[in-house]
Amino acid sequence: MKNVYPLIVIIGRTNVGKSTLFNYLSQERVAIVDSSPGVTRDFLENFITIGTKTVRIVDTGGLEIFVTSGDTIQKEIEAKAWSLLKEAHLVLFVVDGRVPLTQIEWELSSRLRKENISTVLVVNKREGMTQEPLPQEFLRLGIKKTVQISAHHGDGIATLKKLIEYELQHHETEKKSPLQNAVHVAIVGKPNVGKSTLFNTILGDERAIVSDTPGTTRDALRSIVDTEYGRYAFLDTAGLTRRSKTEEGVEFYAYLRAKESIEKSQICILVLDPSQGITRQDQNIAREIAEKEKCCLVLLNKIDLLPENSPTTLRKLLQGARLELNFLGYAVFLAGSAKEKELRCRLLSTIAGTFTRYHQVVHPDVLNQRIRQKVNMHFQRVFSSTAPFIYRIAQEGIAPPVFMAYTDYRNYKDIRRREYHARVLEKVLREEMDWEGVPIKIEFARTKSRSAKNLP
Repeated sequence: MKNVYPLIVIIGRTNVGKSTLFNYLSQERVAIVDSSPGVTRDFLENFITIGTKTVRIVDTGGLEIFVTSGDTIQKEIEAKAWSLLKEAHLVLFVVDGRVPLTQIEWELSSRLRKENISTVLVVNKREGMTQEPLPQEFLRLGIKKTVQISAHHGDGIATLKKLIEYELQHHETEKKSPLQNAVHVAIVGKPNVGKSTLFNTILGDERAIVSDTPGTTRDALRSIVDTEYGRYAFLDTAGLTRRSKTEEGVEFYAYLRAKESIEKSQICILVLDPSQGITRQDQNIAREIAEKEKCCLVLLNKIDLLPENSPTTLRKLLQGARLELNFLGYAVFLAGSAKEKELRCRLLSTIAGTFTRYHQVVHPDVLNQRIRQKVNMHFQRVFSSTAPFIYRIAQEGIAPPVFMAYTDYRNYKDIRRREYHARVLEKVLREEMDWEGVPIKIEFARTKSRSAKNLP
């Protein structure tokens, strides 16, 4: 992946508009943008098309260069940024065009020249001034390729794109973005349950910053992984807190990004900390996954931290989790430690199987013989003379699977009765076939009493 797509890295100190530029080039809201300094911590990546080339673009956390020894998170931000710079085919060095340059920026330009990294100086926040001569101070940085833009308004972006295309003209690249045929998997859960650790384990790399401080991850971090099971785009999301406790600003946008990640994903991995029990917030997140009809794996993490002499067995923990998350009963429940590399293979094989079942098509004969007969027998046993009768079952869709039952029952204004009928049909479908991890939609259509073969 790294060798196929040229790498563009956006760097600069805090609050110069790196994330705004990243979002504008991505044509979507990937990074959280806020006036508070240090919002972006982990690096964010996306694949975008510029001219005839698809490139990998990365937004880094704000660099400070002169970091105190006690600021561990900032030290990690700096280390990750410089590691990426060594791989970069092109660097976009963003500065604020409305204020004087700082010592950080002079030091950054000096280091970039020493490393001999191909760099474009992007002077941001120059709305209405992109055609004016560049102030001499910026020219003294010694970076020959310079462009003035307003990432917020889009001024100068066309010029920047042409410059990027020119600088990367000799790099071969795939035409399509790898995101187009990747399975999207969101890792979700409360703060501090081990989502970022799991994300790093799956990727086999220290991609996300891991800290005991709640709220370390703010943006939804996405990385593409080619595995023996196919290509996956994994998203590490911010911990979902109770909405009433979510503050405005950065926390609010982190909350929205996490919810958007569930919406955009095909599969969710819900990470739980069994030492805390199943909390109301765990249930709220699980309910969100079920309502959005997403495939789901529930991982009871941090099993290695449970006392060795604990009377609670893994089997009991899994049974308890299933009971408390009964509305997510279709999910796959696993237990393990996100720190263990062996968990990666288990998860990937489970995800692959779940995604296959998500697109499963049932033969009409199976639906209208064994399954239909079992459902009708159940209805007759429960309702006797008032029992509804299903004449035909048809699969109307996949991802998620949708089944339509044609019945003579009239009173589906009774919502509870309709939901009960749907649960019965879903239960039989799950008993007769493997749908573990996959949500199923059941719909009803009323028809007159006639032979199933005559139905449309």
